[in-house]
Amino acid sequence: MKNISRIISIFFLITSILLLFYIYYRSQTPHGKMFLNFYKPYYLIAFSFLIFSLISFFIPKNLKINITIALISILVALYFVEFYLVYKKNNKFSGHEKITGKIYDKRSPFQVYEDLKKDNPEIVPLIYPTTFKDENGSKYFSLSGLANRKTIHCNENGYYSLYESDRYGFNNPDKEWNKDKIEFFLIGDSFTHGACVNEPDTISGNLRELNGNKNGILNLGISGNGPLHELASLREYFLKGKIEKVLWIYIEHNDLIDITQELNNEILVSYLKDKKFSQNLIVKNNEMQKKLLIKLEGQVERAQNINLNKFLKLYLTRNRVILPLISQIIKFEKATPDNNLEEFKNILELANGFTNENGSKLYFVYLPRHGRYNQKNNINNLFNYKEVIEIVNALNIPLIDIHEEIFKNYDDPLSLFPFRKAGHYNEKGYELVAKTILRKINEFNK
Repeated sequence: MKNISRIISIFFLITSILLLFYIYYRSQTPHGKMFLNFYKPYYLIAFSFLIFSLISFFIPKNLKINITIALISILVALYFVEFYLVYKKNNKFSGHEKITGKIYDKRSPFQVYEDLKKDNPEIVPLIYPTTFKDENGSKYFSLSGLANRKTIHCNENGYYSLYESDRYGFNNPDKEWNKDKIEFFLIGDSFTHGACVNEPDTISGNLRELNGNKNGILNLGISGNGPLHELASLREYFLKGKIEKVLWIYIEHNDLIDITQELNNEILVSYLKDKKFSQNLIVKNNEMQKKLLIKLEGQVERAQNINLNKFLKLYLTRNRVILPLISQIIKFEKATPDNNLEEFKNILELANGFTNENGSKLYFVYLPRHGRYNQKNNINNLFNYKEVIEIVNALNIPLIDIHEEIFKNYDDPLSLFPFRKAGHYNEKGYELVAKTILRKINEFNK
C-alpha cells in the first residue's frame, strides 16, 4: 500500500511537470505568442496540479487513494461530456434538415477527401499557404494551392464547397489568365477565396456573372492570408499592362492579428523591406507544385488522426465548458494581440504604390464579421474600425465600406451568414457584396 501511495504521488508530479512544459511549448510558438492570455487558464490548471502533486507526498495514503479515485471519476465524466458534445455537434442541423429537406453533410474534410478520391484520384483538400509560416530558412514560400485540381474547401452551408483550381492554384476558371484585359484583381483571405460556397457564388464568381464574363476577373484570395501574404500575392502574380482595378478585400476581425504571425517569416518580411523583392513564383510554379504535393502527403497523414486527437484532448469540453467556467471565476482579460496599425499602414501604402506605378487603381473593400451584429457592437470602434478607415482615407484609396453600405441598415444582417451563425457569408451575403462593389466603383468613376 505504501509503494502504491508513493507511485501515485510520483505519477502526479511527472504528469504535472509534463503538462506545464507542454503548455509552455504551445504558448511560445509564433501563433501562441499572439494569444498569451488564452493560455493563462491552462497555466493556472497546470500550476495547481503541480502544487497538489507535491502536497500529495504528505497526504495519508487512504485519503490519497480516495482522491485518485475521485480524479479518475471526474476524468471519465469529462469524456462522457465530450462524447455528448461531439454527438450534439454532429446533429445540430437536424432541424435544418427537417425544414429544408436537405441533408447537412456531417463528414469531416478528410472523410470527404477519402470518399471523393475514389472517383477522382486527382482531387485534393486545400493546402493552406499558412502551413509554410514557420519554415524560416526555406527557399520558397507558397502563396497558393495545388494547380489544376478539383479542390475541397469547407462546409458552413450544409455542403462542402468545391472548385477547379487554375494553373497557379487559385479559385478561378483557368481561362481568366488568358484574357487581354483583367477588370478586377482580387486580393484577400478566406472571404475573398469564397469560403464554403461554390465558385459561381463567390465574390469573384458573382462579379463575372454581373460583368457578363467579358473582361477577366482574377481572384487571388486564399484562406488564412493576412496583409503581408496579400502584398506578396499582388507582387508575384500581377499582370503588368492588363489589370485595371485591384480590390484589396479586408476582413475586420483577423487581418491586423495575422500581421503578428507574418512578421515572423523572413520571406514575407522581405516583401515589406524590399520593394523589388520577388520569389518569381510564376516562373517557378512547377517547383512550387512539387513542394505542395509533399505538404499534401503530410496533411493527409495528420488528418487521419485529427478527430481522435481532439477527442482525447477534450477539445469541445475545454472550450465550451471548462475555460468559460474558469474565466467566470477568475476574470481573465480577453486575448488582445498587438493591433499592428503602423505595420498595416506600411503594407497598404506599399500595395497602393505598386498598383499605381503599374497603371492600375487600388480599391479598399472593408468586410464586417458576424460578431459585430451578434454582439450588437456595430456602433463601437470594434476591431479598430475607425483607425483602419482613417488609414485608408489618409492614403487616398477609394473605400467601399460593406458595413455601411449593406449590413448597418439591413433588416436582418445575421441572415447573410450560414444559419445565422458565426462564419463566412452565405450565398446571399457574397452576392450583395459583389453588387455593392460594382455599384460603388461606378459611383467613383462618374
